[in-house]
This record gives sequence, C-alpha cells and structure tokens, in this order.
Amino acid sequence: MSGIENDLPSRTRALEARPGPDWGRWALPLSLVALCGVLYLWRLGLTPLEDFDEAYYAVGAKEMLARGDLGTPFYNAQPFLLKPILIYWLIAGAFRLLGPGEFAARVGSAFLGAGLVLLTYWFGARTLSRRAGYFAGVALALNYMWVDIARDASIDIPLTAALVPAMFLFFLAPHARPERRRWLYLAAYPLVGVALLAKGPVPTGVVGVGLLAYLIASRRVWSTLREAQVLPGLVLLLAVAAPWYIYELRAQPAFYQTFFIGEHFGHIGGKLARNEPVWGNLKYLLIYFLPWAAFLPAAVAHTLRERDRGGVLHFAAWWSLAVVVLFSIPKSKLAHYLAPAFPPLALLVGAWLDAWLAGRTRERASAAFARLLLAVIGVGAAVAAGLVIAPPPFLQARLATIPGRFDGWTPGPWPIVILAVIGIGFLAAAICAGGRRAMVAPALAGTMLAASLMHVGWFRPHLALIQAQPRKELAQYAASALPPSMPFGVYYAKRNSTIFYFGRPLVDLGEWEPQRLADFLRQREPVAALTHEKLLRQLDSMGVTYAVQQRRGAYVLLTNQSSAK
Repeated sequence: MSGIENDLPSRTRALEARPGPDWGRWALPLSLVALCGVLYLWRLGLTPLEDFDEAYYAVGAKEMLARGDLGTPFYNAQPFLLKPILIYWLIAGAFRLLGPGEFAARVGSAFLGAGLVLLTYWFGARTLSRRAGYFAGVALALNYMWVDIARDASIDIPLTAALVPAMFLFFLAPHARPERRRWLYLAAYPLVGVALLAKGPVPTGVVGVGLLAYLIASRRVWSTLREAQVLPGLVLLLAVAAPWYIYELRAQPAFYQTFFIGEHFGHIGGKLARNEPVWGNLKYLLIYFLPWAAFLPAAVAHTLRERDRGGVLHFAAWWSLAVVVLFSIPKSKLAHYLAPAFPPLALLVGAWLDAWLAGRTRERASAAFARLLLAVIGVGAAVAAGLVIAPPPFLQARLATIPGRFDGWTPGPWPIVILAVIGIGFLAAAICAGGRRAMVAPALAGTMLAASLMHVGWFRPHLALIQAQPRKELAQYAASALPPSMPFGVYYAKRNSTIFYFGRPLVDLGEWEPQRLADFLRQREPVAALTHEKLLRQLDSMGVTYAVQQRRGAYVLLTNQSSAK
C-alpha cells in the first residue's frame, strides 16, 4: 500500500484486511481491462477517417513523417498551427510502428482512454471504496462521450490523460507520508507540462482553477503552497513544455497570432465551433454522459452532505464544476471540450451509487428524479424505434427535404435494435430503482455495452460504406491514376480525410459555393475533382464541360476532358 493508507475510509481498509484470497482486487480491474479492450479496440480501424479533427491530426502526422520534421505539423503542405504538438507525435509514433492507417491513427486514443478508466477506478478504490471506484470506472468507460473519443484520433484524450493523474497526485500528496509527499508533488508538474503540449494553456488552466477552488474551499491554499514544491515543480513543467513552444515560435512566427490569439479568442467569440447558449454544456452533459447523467443531481446533493471522505468528493465536484462553468463562457462549445470533467463526474456518480446501495443516502427527491429521467428516456427510445419502423407522413416529408443526406441509403435494422435495447434497458433500470437497487447499475451498464457495440461494430461501418468509404476509394484511385502534376480539387467531399488518402496536396474548393467547382473545371489545363453526384446537374446548368472518370456510391471523380463524358 502507498503512503496514504491511514487516510483510507474504514470500509476500504477492512476489505483489504480480510484473510484469504482477495479476488476482487484483481477481478474488478481485469474486468475493466476486458471491457475497454472490447469497446475501444474492436473493429477500430474498420472505418475510414471521417471526423474533421481526426483527419487533421492524421494528415499532420503523416506529412511530418514525410518531411522529416517532427517540430511543425503540416496540413496540405502548409504549416498547421492551430493545435500543439502532442497529438501529432502520438499518431506519428503509431504510424512509424504500425504503418499509416486508421487503426494506427486511433490506437493511441484507445489505450489512453482505457488507461483513464483504470486510473479512475484505482483512485476511487483508494480514496472511497472498491465498489465506488468500480462504479466510477464503469461510468467513465460506458458513456457516449468516452466511447466516441476513445475510438477517435482525439486531442482531448491526451489532454485528459495528462491532467487526470496530475490532479490525483495533487490530491493524494498531502495525505501521503512526509518522505513521499515531495515526490508526489514533483511528479505532477511534468504531467501539467504534457497537458500544455496536448492542448495549450486554456484547458490546462481551467482544470487548475478547479484545483484552486477546492483548496480555497477546504482552506488549504497556504499549506499547499508551502508543501507543493512550486519552484522546482515549475522548472520541471517548463522543461517539458517550453522547448517545443520556443522552437515553434522561432520556426513559425505566425504561431503566436494563429494559436494564442486566433484560436483562443475565436472560440470566445463563437467563430471556430458551434455557437451555443450559455447553458449549452448542460445539454451536452445530459446527452453525452448518459445514462449516468441521471444520477448527477443525487450525486451533487450527496456530496454537499458528505463529511467523512477526506474531501475527495468536494475535490471532484470543484474540478468538474470549473470545467463545465468556465467552458460555458465562450460562445463556441463542443461536447468533447468537457472531457476533462468526465473522470471526476464518474467519481461522484460512483460514490453516490455505492452509498445508495448501502442505504446511506437521503437524496430521495433527486433519486426519484433519476428514476423518472431513465423512464422518460426509455419510453422515448421505444417511441423512436417505432417511428423508424413506421415513419409517419410528416417525418417522411421532413426527411425528403434533405436531398443527398443519406444518398438513398436505408439504415437497416440497426437503429431499431439499438433504440429498442436502450428503451428496454433504461425502463428496466427505472423499475429496478424502485426495489431491486442492486440491478440498476448492471442494467444500465449492459444496455450501454450492447448499444455501443452495435453502434461501433455494425451501424457505423454500414454508414461508412455509403459515405466515407467511397471518398476513400476515389482518393486512392486518383493518387494512383492521375499524373503527379495534375491539380486535384475537392468540393463537398470531406477534404480532410481526402488529403490523407490522396497523399499529395490538393485544392480545397469548399462546400457551399458551386461556382468555385465550376471555375476550377473550366481551366485550360487538365484538372480533376472529387465531389458529390448531386453537383452534376448544377454543373450541367452552368454549361461546364466535364467527364466522369470514376464513380463510387454517390461520389464521382471528374476531369475537365470532354472526351470521356
């Protein structure tokens, strides 16, 4: 045991003091390893790069390796200065080991996501109880956000993977033996430096505000400053983060304006991501932390009443509150910005479920709210499944107004099955909450596992066959068939992933101005373009001469040579 054993709750010490084999000590984390292995690695490289962000990072890593310059990421043969370097190094390392491809681009996120699940379990088991830690690990592993970003070349997973252990160390250090305390503090600072290399100062500072708020609320600011090895810690932090920032500022003078000014103030003003109201993050929490978000009101109420956990619940509450509130200030909001709040939120939920099962909670109203919300979502999913089976006329009319959206594709049975599983599982959990409490968490975990596996294993690959896969095949065909000097443009066809599969610089024609595609094809020199077949009628109406060289699904490869038309 570590130097914090004297501060463990009595229940945890009693568990670890029992005679005989302690099977739970290994069975619980091993079950989480198996869960994460299936969730995050199964069919990981099956679908082409689709998300804009993961394609950016994969292209940047691929071009870095091709150029032999690991200091500056390039995108479409131009310096790409919007994000720090860590995600590119992770993907470039995987490309070097495994070769450039979808699995290699995503596998780093999968392992880091699984590692965070295990770390959250360990911290919860160490500071709360083994059962609370296990519930926290399950809640982190089985929510929509985590399944998504752990299977994506996501910048938010490396950021969270650096910040979470740093925060845990800052919490554990004061509880450790004096001879260990210094080293726990010192170990946290390089991790903060890694976080700066992952996404920069703002998200790192936001989580730091959560730590400061906890220290102020617990009246431990000055004692922590005396013990926390601040000066040597800052030296370690800067030793990790400063060299690359100095290099990039010297090598790319535009980096300061692009990253520090444009990227940060662009988000504040709502120019770089989805513009959401101030309460938008609450919506994201409800959707992306399902089903465990239903227990957050009860968990918060439990935290406000709890007095015997050494402050760990208040620590988790201040941490998650800082992320949710401070990221609500900018107008630009995306769900994955909240990723650093998910481990502490999982701890809050795990602690409440543990206390609820033991009959140590008094949050009747919030528990009733959780039960009601689960029932409402279950009924809603069941109704949605019925609408998919037999869409009423108004829904059919609405879908008909989105031309080319699904390219004539019918989704098959998977949406119906997924919605039915969610409906049955959530309703079962709501019913069990009224009497058989021990079945609530297994019902929800089983529901999320089944729905997630069907989504990532069958539904998304089936969708990729009519969206991402045709674009990938046409880009690869163009790379092999077109002369290296022939300009290749992309319009309305996910330029990010197309660059990755084409392997050479291309001309970005945008997505909203067909005139740009028409002008590109009207050039005298031979050119080629990848676009959606629905643009052909517009090109004909504009009098553009083109030839369809290849067709995959609803996408076409065009040239401006009329002989092939």
